[in-house]
Amino acid sequence: MTETTEAALERYRQLAAAGDSARSGHYRDLVTSYYDLVTDLYLEGWGASHHFAPLKPGDSHVDALAARQKFLADRAGLRPGMKVLDVGSGVGGPALNIAGLSGAHVTGLDLTPGRVERARTRARDLGLQERTTFVEGDAMDMPFEDASFDVVYAFEAICHTADKDRAHAEVARVLKPGGLSIGYEWLAGDGLTTGEVRRLVEPVCRYYALPHLATPGGLAAQLRRAGFTGIVVGDAEATGDLASTWDYLDELAALGEQLDDSPVRKFMVQGARALTRAAREGAFLIEFWEARKPGAPSA
Repeated sequence: MTETTEAALERYRQLAAAGDSARSGHYRDLVTSYYDLVTDLYLEGWGASHHFAPLKPGDSHVDALAARQKFLADRAGLRPGMKVLDVGSGVGGPALNIAGLSGAHVTGLDLTPGRVERARTRARDLGLQERTTFVEGDAMDMPFEDASFDVVYAFEAICHTADKDRAHAEVARVLKPGGLSIGYEWLAGDGLTTGEVRRLVEPVCRYYALPHLATPGGLAAQLRRAGFTGIVVGDAEATGDLASTWDYLDELAALGEQLDDSPVRKFMVQGARALTRAAREGAFLIEFWEARKPGAPSA
């Protein structure tokens, strides 16, 4: 018998509320069930690029996301002939935009089968199937050969992994010598008290299918343990001021409260409120990182 939306949401809630060890142990079910529930509403309210970006005066939300993607592509030096991996590629928004503007070939890797299929469909619709490939797979056990990519990037996706050390080690493995790991990550603030984590960070984890959140210091240590050098975590220009973005998210939440009484929409509104509260109190951060695999790049 097909599971109802209400039953699927309740099952997700129970799993998400079980604590970080249970979320980590069942991360695949946690993440795939979450995105099965919310992807349609993400597409409706946020578009095909499921990440955040600073909103500058006069810019639309779509403009801001595109600018974030172009910044990353430019910072990584993407160009025709390069092989690039997008970790947690979702429905393909950033991968397709970056492939289109840079000329590089982008492979998208995502854990959720339905999102991979949507990305493939969008690639065909946009005529970008020759420049992109979308693969179902786990960031902690990537289905790629060693030294397959010149650049690996992620837009706020490695936070969904249960073992972030393992995910960054996999990134290092599939990068060519001299290759670049770069992206944006959801993090908890360094130095939070147990009470602050419980009050502010734990709700974000429950609402957004996060086994747990690393901190900026933790991310830098993960990159070091994976063997990267030239590590940067946090860059004011790259990260930008997200205060206006949290205002925009609150506006969307207020609109969502007025639209209907869909249980999934209510759930997403509650999640948005938890996220903006944690961000404004400094318990939740989005930070830029980059790091390079040692070795000379191939000619």
